[in-house]
Formats: sequence, C-alpha cells, structure tokens
Amino acid sequence: MYKLHKLYRLLTYWLLAPLIAWPMIALALISHRLKNDITQAALVISRVPFHLGERARYLFYRRLLISVGTDVTFRYGAFFQYRKARVGNRVLIGYFNTIGEVDIGNHVLIGGNVNLLSGMEQHGFHDPDRLIWDTPGKGRRVIKIGSDVWIGSNSVIGDDVGSRCVIATGSVVTQPIPDHTLAGGVPAKFIKSI
Repeated sequence: MYKLHKLYRLLTYWLLAPLIAWPMIALALISHRLKNDITQAALVISRVPFHLGERARYLFYRRLLISVGTDVTFRYGAFFQYRKARVGNRVLIGYFNTIGEVDIGNHVLIGGNVNLLSGMEQHGFHDPDRLIWDTPGKGRRVIKIGSDVWIGSNSVIGDDVGSRCVIATGSVVTQPIPDHTLAGGVPAKFIKSI
C-alpha cells in the first residue's frame, strides 16, 4: 500500500500536475500581456479535479501571483481573476471561490462560494445621464485579509478584514472589520470581540 501511495504521489505531484499547469501558465501569461487578465486560464485549471487539480493550481498560482506561501490549498472551482494577489502560508481557499486583488495573511480558512472583490467601487453609477456600463468607478483596490481568519461559506468580502477574525456564513463585508472580531450579517456588523 505504501508503494502505491508513493507511486501516486510521484505521478500526481511531479509529472501530471506540471504537465497540466505549465501550458495554462503560458496561456495566462499571454492573456495577461494582451488583456491584463488571467481569468480564462484560471477558470480552466480551476476545474481539474482531485489532488491532481490542487497541485496543478498551486503550481499555476505560485508562478502567476505576486506571492504564494507554503501549505496552500486551492480547492476545485476556485480561481483568481488578476495577478495582483498575495497568499500567505497555511491557507485553505474553498470550493468555487472567485478572488480579485487580495492580500491574504497566514493561517486563513476561506469557506466555499466566497467572493473576494477588488474593493467596493469598481463601477460607477452616480451620473444619471450615463449608462452604468459607461460610468467608471474609482477602480480596483487590493483587499487585505489578516492572519488567523475564518471566512464562512457564501460570503462576499468587499473590504479589509483584520487579523484573528471570523466572518459568519453568508455575510457581506462592506466596511473594514477590525482585528479580534466576530462579524456577520448583510451588511456585516460587529457581533463580539474574540
């Protein structure tokens, strides 16, 4: 049984995962140069299943993002939209997450179906004489997620989250969450200090 496990690990980690990751890295780099976007290649690699997919995504993002620490898991369906992101050590990014420009600290758990936006003012709607489509916002910005954080499933994170925080399932963060806080709701509000 040990030899079978060792063979599986050898094939998955050192042979198959790089064979999947490197062509996607090349496509992402071309797309980034042409459109400043890695979404299409990231979506493709997000759908590779099992541990093979997790390893391929790790190789992919380790090469493309500003930095990716050690012991980071990118679950099935999770993808980054832009290269301007940092991921610390010991981070679990759950199933089907959409991630914009973020700076994620160490020891972070992110549940499934979480949307980490690139700020709350990417699009404008204040000029009634212009279509929303044609009204620019202030633009994207890097959202900071501190260390020792747990973000519950189905949350939307549009602003910074401090260190040692818990964001309750289904919450929408529209204002900064200070350190040592349990927050939840729509919009997310202080529940108690932790």
